[in-house]
Amino acid sequence: MKNIVEKIKKIDDRYKIIFFRWWFSAAICFFIAWGLSFGNQDTTFELIFFLGLGMGIGNLFIFNPIISSVFDIKRRGKIANKKMNERTVLEGSFYMLAEIFKSLLAVYLVSWVYQGINILINYLMNNPTDQVSFGIEPITFGIIFTIIYLVLGWLWDLVVITFNHLFRRGNKDDLVQQESNSESKA
Repeated sequence: MKNIVEKIKKIDDRYKIIFFRWWFSAAICFFIAWGLSFGNQDTTFELIFFLGLGMGIGNLFIFNPIISSVFDIKRRGKIANKKMNERTVLEGSFYMLAEIFKSLLAVYLVSWVYQGINILINYLMNNPTDQVSFGIEPITFGIIFTIIYLVLGWLWDLVVITFNHLFRRGNKDDLVQQESNSESKA
């Protein structure tokens, strides 16, 4: 038993966070889709909306605070835990809206993955195309949601890094220009 605990302690924090995100998203799916029976509806709009909203609110008020207090979260080469406590009210509001939007978008993309899986299964089994052959269930939902959520996070980080690089490069060019102007005047 001691060996198992030691091996778990040696696992990188990123992989632990991914595992907990999978478990958390599967639990939210279980409670919302099955517990509130949105998974049994004829239309999927309510399921997608309330599942995305539940994921966003759960991430904001349960998952992110617990994970940031337990693990050192590295984002763009820096530890992001301190940044969470140093936000202004406007930054915090933007962060909350962005988290809910990101979760809604991730759940919407998960629904498209499920739609694609159902179309493929129905095509291979010669079933009607509108039949649900592969319904929502927590474990698969958690895996797909976690992958899409991480990809959206990496894309956002890429946009921020690119923007910062372009913005800083412009400032450095301006500084070099200002230095050369001041040297030419002297």
